[in-house]
Amino acid sequence: MDHNVVLEEEDLVGIEQVWSESLDRVDGQIPDHIFSSMISPLKPVSLDADTFTIGAPSSFAKDIIASKYVDILTTAASAAAGHPVKVILTVASPPEMVESMAMRSSSGERQEDGRRLTPEEPGLPKKYTFDNFVVGDSNKFAYHAALMVAEFPGDKYNPLFIYGGTGLGKTHLLYAIKDYAEKITPSIKVKYVQTSTFIDEFIATITMKRDKATFDQKYINNKIILFDDIQALSGTDATQGKFFDIFNLLYGSNSHIVLSSDRPPSEIPQLADRIRSRFEGGLTIDITPPDLETRLAILYLKARSENVEIPDDALIFIASKVKDNIRSLEGLLNRVVASAKLYGQRIDLEMVQDVLKDQVAEFHQSRTPSSDVIQTLVATYYDISVYDLKGKSRSRPLVHARQVAMYLVREMTDATLLAIGGQFGGRDHTTVLHSCRKIESLIKTKRETFQEVTELTNMINKAN
Repeated sequence: MDHNVVLEEEDLVGIEQVWSESLDRVDGQIPDHIFSSMISPLKPVSLDADTFTIGAPSSFAKDIIASKYVDILTTAASAAAGHPVKVILTVASPPEMVESMAMRSSSGERQEDGRRLTPEEPGLPKKYTFDNFVVGDSNKFAYHAALMVAEFPGDKYNPLFIYGGTGLGKTHLLYAIKDYAEKITPSIKVKYVQTSTFIDEFIATITMKRDKATFDQKYINNKIILFDDIQALSGTDATQGKFFDIFNLLYGSNSHIVLSSDRPPSEIPQLADRIRSRFEGGLTIDITPPDLETRLAILYLKARSENVEIPDDALIFIASKVKDNIRSLEGLLNRVVASAKLYGQRIDLEMVQDVLKDQVAEFHQSRTPSSDVIQTLVATYYDISVYDLKGKSRSRPLVHARQVAMYLVREMTDATLLAIGGQFGGRDHTTVLHSCRKIESLIKTKRETFQEVTELTNMINKAN
């Protein structure tokens, strides 16, 4: 490839793969809080014969990375590209980074493989809007409350606390609030943040002696702020103190605070009473598992977004397999669609039954496999030790096995990204997210990975 040649459409996958593998290689070499706040938001901009241009969201981030971590990134990128490349950092605003990728995509949009974005990643996934949120009896109260916040922030339901099990649509609603609020009021300032990122950034502010006022302004200068997975605040005394101060400043300025959690405020352990009281002072709503009709509507919408036709009896079969986790439900459909595309199959009931046989245990749907079981079976399947699976080795076979294991734990259990990271040697939630996305992508494009994940899922279900 000549120097400074803009990548064509067919090179889009290449640059994403090089960057994805580069991130794999630097995992463990950079402190988790730096990886989360500095490295994860970076985006590949261009790749020519010997230069890899990476976009940073701010000059501050660019300067920090250039001074401390560019050599690590250069080594990783060179190994990933298969030849020496020089990493060049540039400041690219979120729209510029999105557009740089969009120019190389025939669809005109940057494709998102994962279900969730890291907190500072440019561009929210547009599939997470109110328009494509399937409303049923299990979630209609939460839906209407979220819509009210987007339309009239600071008016009612402040704070709004939404809780429920993993994969039931809490994050979807938070993204939808931001999307809709910005559409109807373009000048409004809305911030979505993973609570774990708030914690990481506060710790980094203290340890690196940054300006605390700058940290505060990042959060309080918003009309709506959306804290996802607020249960992560549990047990973090210093951070709880800072959160309490910011909460009060937001509330006092009539900014709207929306929080999501996997449990109600009363069940979050080691949460300060004063914070628990604030959470319970607004509106608390739970989202429960969807009924069959709602699950069918979700599958129908998902199939339409994938541009595939699936007969009703096949959709009913899939909907009957999972009752309490939308993410797992969509995962089954993804498996069917991937199989159809990889093997050129027509989707009908017989095909779906064959692809999903043993995917969900017929008589043990209430039983969830433990992470230990999944890790043990994955290690056995790839002929490695559980110790190595959880360890720091960056050899390609181990990295692949580790990513598959993280993906399966994410798909088959109720564990959060934070919990999964802890189960795999204390890794950051952004590493888990990256791993899950990568395996999701490989399932759709590589028969070997599709077969591996299918066989492992069957083994786990039979062992459970």
